[in-house]
Order: sequence, then C-alpha cells, then structure tokens
Amino acid sequence: MDELRYLEKKGYVTSLRSRLKQREVRLFQDEDTAKIELIIKYRRQGYTWDTAHKKALQEMAKPSLF
Repeated sequence: MDELRYLEKKGYVTSLRSRLKQREVRLFQDEDTAKIELIIKYRRQGYTWDTAHKKALQEMAKPSLF
C-alpha cells in the first residue's frame, strides 16, 4: 500500500477516488494497473523508482523488446 501512495505522490500513476460504504477507495485504470505491476517488478530487481518507472514505460510502449 505504501508503494501505491508513493507512486501517486511522484505522479507515476493516478487514481480515481470513490466512496465504498464508510471508506474512500482508489480506483486505477487498466493502463495504470499494468504500469504499477511493471514498476514493482523492476523495483524488486533492484532499480531505483525513477529507473523502474522509465523501464516500465519503455516496456509498455514496446513489449516485444522485453
């Protein structure tokens, strides 16, 4: 969860806020969900947040290269 907040704070992804009963929840579009998965994948490989974000964008633009 902290990772999602950080990604939003940095502007890497955006979410829509919605109320679900008493809670506010964040909804992500499919593209942002894919971007989050890729960024986390690259972070787990040891890349910095900025580099992981750049690599995620590159992979999303040209998935055949990865």
